[in-house]
Amino acid sequence: MRVLITGSNGFIGRNLRLFLAEEDNIELLLYDRDNTLQDLEKMISASDFVVHLAGVNRPQTPDEFFNGNTDLTKSIVDLLNKHQKNIPLLFSSSIQAELDNDYGKSKRLAEDYILQNYKNGIIFRLHNVFGKYCRPNYNSVVATFCNNIANNLEIKIDNPNSEVELVYIDDLCKTIIAVIKGEIKKFKNYNYIEPRKKISVKELAELIKSFKNSLNGIEVPKTGDPFIKKLYSTYISYCPLESLTCNISSNLDERGSFTELIHTSDSGQLSVSTSRPGITRGNHYHHTKIEKFIVISGEAEIRMRKIDEKQITKLLVSSEKIKVVTIPVGYTHNITNVGTGDLVLLIWCNEIFDKSNPDTYYMEV
Repeated sequence: MRVLITGSNGFIGRNLRLFLAEEDNIELLLYDRDNTLQDLEKMISASDFVVHLAGVNRPQTPDEFFNGNTDLTKSIVDLLNKHQKNIPLLFSSSIQAELDNDYGKSKRLAEDYILQNYKNGIIFRLHNVFGKYCRPNYNSVVATFCNNIANNLEIKIDNPNSEVELVYIDDLCKTIIAVIKGEIKKFKNYNYIEPRKKISVKELAELIKSFKNSLNGIEVPKTGDPFIKKLYSTYISYCPLESLTCNISSNLDERGSFTELIHTSDSGQLSVSTSRPGITRGNHYHHTKIEKFIVISGEAEIRMRKIDEKQITKLLVSSEKIKVVTIPVGYTHNITNVGTGDLVLLIWCNEIFDKSNPDTYYMEV
């Protein structure tokens, strides 16, 4: 299938190109501002599907809205009809088509021309799309906030309580691909991308600022929330590479080392310890704290005993066959390096260590 993308070097076009390049049996025809209308006609005549992303949203004069949004769309429809191409035309319009500004009017006129003159048109009214490669300080509040906060530049908020409704670039690209592949077949006059997130400008800025703060330590955001995951990934894409490394401290003694690696807001922490041959760590129990032990280098014996019983359970684990051992509450436990080299143990705990409430009580196994 030959897919024509107009506006192929723009924010959405660049991402869509990457997604489509990962698909089998799709050949891309790319049209952008450097191409001519003659190029466009040749591409249309060779196409099986048209994704029309090209448009103008920051012109020097209002007339450019209508030249870049309305007139180009008319040309595409006319060329499709001229070559008797009854192929799908997916048009990226905007929710501003509902408004009475020049940009919205130009998009609405383009929509109307498709609806009146082309039977196989598919119109998506896009909300504020965010994600990697979006140009900052242009027309995306997310791109501007991410770029400026990541690079220690000022952000300006005129109305903190105003809300924006956001769509993630990957969700948009995946929807377009599903349309291209025929996996979505029913359309209305105006279609919208799901999921969407409504958030105030103030909340958005505070959330992105928290991402910056997290890079200074081992804390990570609540990425189990789909929106936070997408926004955090977007923020990281704007960070200078040198800012993506932070130093952490290890606790060292004659037994080896213990280092906290990651703190999460709601899923505990991840740590790593090393132990020299013959060293035993532990001999304690917890009331609520759960630990998972993963030997990633070396050999170990894990011993567990219910605190009010005498029976001991022994488990031999090694990095030759990675296993996850969960330590239940109410069991005193220890782990001994029974190998000839250093033991490296990865430890997940369901809570972040709190010195004022460690939930750790000494008891020999």
